[in-house]
Amino acid sequence: MRNIWGPIRLFCLALSELGSGMVHFSLRGGEIGRQTFEYGVLSVPIITLALSIVSLMSVLEFSWHMKIVLNQDALVPGFSMVLMLREVAPVVSSMLIASRVGASLAAEIGVMKVTEQLDQLKLLCVSEVEFLLVPRWIACLLTTLSLTLISLVTAVGVTSVFGAHSMGYQVHEFYNSLFIFSRFHDMLGCLLKAACFGTVIPFVSAFCGLDCRSGSRGVGEAATQAVVRSSLAIIILDFFINSFWWMH
Repeated sequence: MRNIWGPIRLFCLALSELGSGMVHFSLRGGEIGRQTFEYGVLSVPIITLALSIVSLMSVLEFSWHMKIVLNQDALVPGFSMVLMLREVAPVVSSMLIASRVGASLAAEIGVMKVTEQLDQLKLLCVSEVEFLLVPRWIACLLTTLSLTLISLVTAVGVTSVFGAHSMGYQVHEFYNSLFIFSRFHDMLGCLLKAACFGTVIPFVSAFCGLDCRSGSRGVGEAATQAVVRSSLAIIILDFFINSFWWMH
């Protein structure tokens, strides 16, 4: 239970610090920008490449199965777009961000704890939540939302070109069939997932860093636990969002 309530407690503290910072105009914009660049811009190539490959594989798998069952694959683009909006874009992007950002954040905070830098912040009457977590939370939230949209657009383009070629369609025919089943409600659900996952990753990772043991081994274990727990939290949260948003 401690591993569950710990990140929730950090989130509540960060929410309070965020509100106070907005009232007093004390948000650290420079730090938020630096973290957003580190988390987001440097992650664009790997996430867009991964999403493009996964989306293309989904189209080809859908086509193969539907040809066996229905002897035609005209509905594959529409089904693929729904899958990309509901699952592939937000979940795969967030899992990749968790593996990159989560480990980095947990290791950074873990080293600060081991080297007693966090104790020095307390002596200076500086809140570790406000100083460390709030900028990284905002940066991770912006990163997850933006990378989800970028990867979605890239995946649509890649599947429209290569998927259409593999299935024997013209690119414009494939593209026009993409949106026959998807609705604006699906897009909102995609953004909701991205926002929730972008909030879960920094707090789970930060808790792992704050909870790490002394020594380099403890920092390494904290980084590993951050990736594992963040990924597990994303999967569990994905199930509940699906149940609430689409299946109620």
